[in-house]
Amino acid sequence: MEEGEGPCPEPTDIKVALFPGAVNAHTHCADYGLEVPDGLSIEELVAPPDGLKHKFLASAPPEFVSDCMQRFAADSFGYGAATFIDFREGGAEGCRLLRESVPDAMIMGRPISKEFDPEEMEALMLWADGIGLPSVSDMPMGYVEAVADFARERKVPFALHASERVREDIDFILSLDPAFIVHMSEADDSDFLKCAEAEVPIVVCPGSNAYFGIDPPLARMEACGVTMALGTDNGMLRVPDLAAEANLFVRAMAKQGGDSASVFGTFSSLSSKLLNQNIRISEAIQGQCLAVPFEGEPSAENIFPAGAPGVALTRKRSGLYGVQEYTRAH
Repeated sequence: MEEGEGPCPEPTDIKVALFPGAVNAHTHCADYGLEVPDGLSIEELVAPPDGLKHKFLASAPPEFVSDCMQRFAADSFGYGAATFIDFREGGAEGCRLLRESVPDAMIMGRPISKEFDPEEMEALMLWADGIGLPSVSDMPMGYVEAVADFARERKVPFALHASERVREDIDFILSLDPAFIVHMSEADDSDFLKCAEAEVPIVVCPGSNAYFGIDPPLARMEACGVTMALGTDNGMLRVPDLAAEANLFVRAMAKQGGDSASVFGTFSSLSSKLLNQNIRISEAIQGQCLAVPFEGEPSAENIFPAGAPGVALTRKRSGLYGVQEYTRAH
């Protein structure tokens, strides 16, 4: 690939949309090596502890899981994400493996003890940036409250899956003071209004939702004033390409009668709320940019058509951007 500076040597109608510091706001990178058959339910695939994903993570050698993480990261960065926020399973050891495999990931660690264990939580925080839990339907209420209290006392981000397969108690969820919540595909408008009032963002994952036949209510979230972020979710279901995920977001918004332009804010909506509080992460994302070539007017539909992947650019000292080379697995 040739690089240079100055005006384009030939006139072109190609434009490039730039999204500095784009964040893939919800991932599970360790299952990037798992092949998934069609037709599994949420419970069969991802519910702890007997879902297919959890059986895979329990049996896979650490070296293989590390390789999955590194390939996921190479693809994620190669498609233009500056960082990704990973809900990491496996307790402190799982977080250590991700930190050593992908130092620039933001890790939301998940404890493995069935009862709250302060020593386990302290060990988790040696490697994690925050705490990320599954659905409240999967855990005792007192356990969830204890974990949330620990995160609040330590002043670290706390987040969890919410109303993914069934509607859950949003009052209880918001009482935990989460930095953000994920999915909310089975929530109603009153839940969205409460999230908007509490200024708690919702990370939406239309690609992984589609596997389960779920149509996330993006237009209703938008109408209720919810701040949305975009995540590619499980590596076993989706290549971590934010531009491809944005295409699904735009198509869903159009189908539901919402404003597709709201996609433009989804890459950075967690940056000021979450990432900028972490010096290591904010330094890592500075200078990296998601670039999407497009033609025509700069509409969401033109910038994010089907099949148009994102490209990673990095800002040089001169202030210009250059293509960042990554070896993608896909």
